[in-house]
Amino acid sequence: MDIRISEQYVRRAMELHQEYPAVDAHLDLAGEILLRNQAGERDIVKRYYLPHFQTAGISLIISSVYVENGNLERGWENALEQIDALREDVKDLEEISLIKSKEDLEQSLAEKRIGILLYMEGLDCIGEDLEKIKELYRLGVMGASLTWSRPNALAVGCCKALEHRQITGGLKEAGKEAIRILEEKSMFLDVSHLNDEGFLDVCRTAQRSFIATHSGSRHVYDSFRNLTDEQMRALAGQGGIMGMNGCKYIAGSLGGNHLEMLCRHIEYEAEKIGPEHVGFGFDLCDSYDRARAALNGRCCTDRDDCLLHHGQMPLVSAALLERGMEEEHVKGIMGGNFIRYFLDILPKR
Repeated sequence: MDIRISEQYVRRAMELHQEYPAVDAHLDLAGEILLRNQAGERDIVKRYYLPHFQTAGISLIISSVYVENGNLERGWENALEQIDALREDVKDLEEISLIKSKEDLEQSLAEKRIGILLYMEGLDCIGEDLEKIKELYRLGVMGASLTWSRPNALAVGCCKALEHRQITGGLKEAGKEAIRILEEKSMFLDVSHLNDEGFLDVCRTAQRSFIATHSGSRHVYDSFRNLTDEQMRALAGQGGIMGMNGCKYIAGSLGGNHLEMLCRHIEYEAEKIGPEHVGFGFDLCDSYDRARAALNGRCCTDRDDCLLHHGQMPLVSAALLERGMEEEHVKGIMGGNFIRYFLDILPKR
């Protein structure tokens, strides 16, 4: 059985989400928009996401640009198509602003709009051409992970969520140079899909703070997609934030105890590295999976996400409040911590 939350805590969490920033540090939004466009759909954010974003009081979404295995041969073209699809989808939405600088984020917050910040979930699409990182920056991409859960010219990823095996091999020299370029352009670095050796190499290479956009605690649930205590301390020690992943295979909620497991991860992380280094990075993929299935003429009814949609984000905050977490800490975890990080790390206009 999952947590049952008293109405008073749900009500208070809803108030907090309307009064203070809420952030989801990882959503495969650009890729889903492209998939649905290819199936003939339009206005994806407006129809599928905007009402839930507004219910949760979301101030910032970090949208990945993720190139699937089947698109790797034309990975660069696919990445550009995703970027264009997202831009086109939101261009007429007054509620949305695309974030490319510190000033953009400040203005979006002041106007109470929903900011969308693009980043690459893996740089497989650039091959060995590191100059393409600068081209991505010019296109409005503000960060990157070096790789997804697969090897590329820069690094080696960890195993996939449904696997449990250690994968060896750290950053390649091109990966270390890629970090230097990211830092030169004030683009953020995400370590969520790196293997353990690669994480250690990032610690030795990076000069600016990095984040894990969608990773939990490996102590709470033994997945190589989660961070060890040592990795958590290293990430926090250089000013990073870790976003709690909302996939049941990474949170460990295979029995349906989704809120309980999300809270256990967050509480453990807050205890070990401080609540100021913890946030939400739910990686909700069910809608993306349905879009991909529909494009291929299939129906997908599986549920892998701990939350049905973003409108349920306040339930996590409510559960944390009911379990005794201080309100100030909840406000940071639900969004304030990531807002602080991006205001510090993003380039100035």
